[in-house]
Parts: sequence; structure tokens; C-alpha cells
Amino acid sequence: MAWISVHEQVIGGKLRNLAKEIGCSQNEALGLLIRLWLWGINNANKEGFIVGADKADVADVLNIGIDKRYDPEIVVEAMINTGWIDIANGLYIHDWEEWQEQWYKAIGLRERDAARKREERKRSRLQNDAGRRTDSISQEPEPEPAAAPSPETEDSPIPENPEKPKKTAAEERTPAFEEFWKVYPRKEGKGEAYKKYKARLKDGYSEAELLEAATNYASRCARERTEKKYIKMAKTFLSDTLPFVDYIKKQSQSEAKQEQTDGANPFGKFLKG
Repeated sequence: MAWISVHEQVIGGKLRNLAKEIGCSQNEALGLLIRLWLWGINNANKEGFIVGADKADVADVLNIGIDKRYDPEIVVEAMINTGWIDIANGLYIHDWEEWQEQWYKAIGLRERDAARKREERKRSRLQNDAGRRTDSISQEPEPEPAAAPSPETEDSPIPENPEKPKKTAAEERTPAFEEFWKVYPRKEGKGEAYKKYKARLKDGYSEAELLEAATNYASRCARERTEKKYIKMAKTFLSDTLPFVDYIKKQSQSEAKQEQTDGANPFGKFLKG
């Protein structure tokens, strides 16, 4: 919102001369000056030059709301004759920069504040982008171990009874584990996860129970919209502390524990009866 400064010095001999030139009261003359200055906020530059305007244009501005007794063109001539408007290769509002100094200071302060805020938003966007890139890099899947290069050369003799090539880690994984991996909500560290999967099978947990745990955990993560970085790695989910058991039905857990007990005691099954 634009505003102008009206100083008490405006009320003096110069204003009286303007009122006499026009043939109106000093209050009317002051009102005409304020009308000119308000228009000048958007039509004059900092030095007071009225851009692209002549006497007729200024007269049209002052004609709005003027008393019918006064001719706006005579008013413009009176302002020129009494020094309120200067002529020098165009029309200038006299001492405009001095009178409106506070307005232009406010404009400069506002522009500097806007530039500072733009720079702060730019820095914030750059920091957020850098943070997202860092998170993306940290969450990249762990690379699968590369197969060791064959030591054989062209000159190496071909054995008469070559041994069958060992299965790769991917080939060793069972269909049951692949089903487990398919439903597990975080696809990272598959090789380590399979090691823990086999260890839990040796502990007596069944493939069905491990699949049930993975399915229930995935459902909870989806339901609570858990961010990827807060979802357990599969190797952690299947770790020795057994966090996965919280996602197996209590009946299944009891049966698994009983099977472990029976396995440790060859007479356990008969003792139950």
C-alpha cells in the first residue's frame, strides 16, 4: 500500500501564492497538491520526473473532484508558476525525492527483505535436495557378493572327471525362502537374510511360520505407513534375538517350542501321552 509524506513546512508562503494564483482557499490548494502527490507515487520516478506526461495529462488528473469554478489547466500553470512543478525537458514534481524520502527508504528496505527471504528459501531447497540425495544413497540395496574368478587358464589341463560346479548363492535359495522374500517389505541384504533364514529353520521354526511372520510384519508396515528407513532389514528381523516371533500366532510359537523340546528329548513324544 503506497503512502506519501506531508510535512508542516508545506503550509507557508509558497502555498499562499498557489492559492492566490488559482483563486481558491489554502485548504483547497493543499488538497490539489496532495492529489498530485498521490498520483505521483505511481507515475513519477525517484527524481520526481513525471514519466510520459504533459500539462494536459496532469490537468486530467487534477480535474477529478475539482470544484467547477476552477479550470484544471489554470491550476497546472499556477503550480508551475509558484514552483510546485518544475519544467526541464519534461515535468518534475518539485523536491519530490526530499518530500518522499521515507517512502523510498521503505521501498528499499522491503526489496532487501524480499531478496533475503528468496535467498533463504533457495538455500533451504538446496539443503533439502542434498538430504534427499544422501538418504537415497544410504538406502541403496547391498550388492550381492561377486563370484570368485576361475583360476583356470588356457594351458590348464582338463580333468578327466570334472567335479560338478558348486551352486551359486542364488541357486541354493529354496522356493520357500523366495516366497518369504517376495512378501518381506524391505528388499535389502538378501544373502545375509538367507543365512539367518536357514539358522531359524535349524532352531525348529517352520517355513510356514517364517512366511507368516513376514506377511504380518509387511501388513503392519503398510497399515502404519512406516518409512523405509525404519523397516527392519530382513537379517535383523530373523536375527538371534528372534524379533519375528511377535508376528507369529501364539499357537504356532507353542508348537515350535514343543517340537524343539521333543527333538532334544527322544522320549518327549511318549512322555506327553
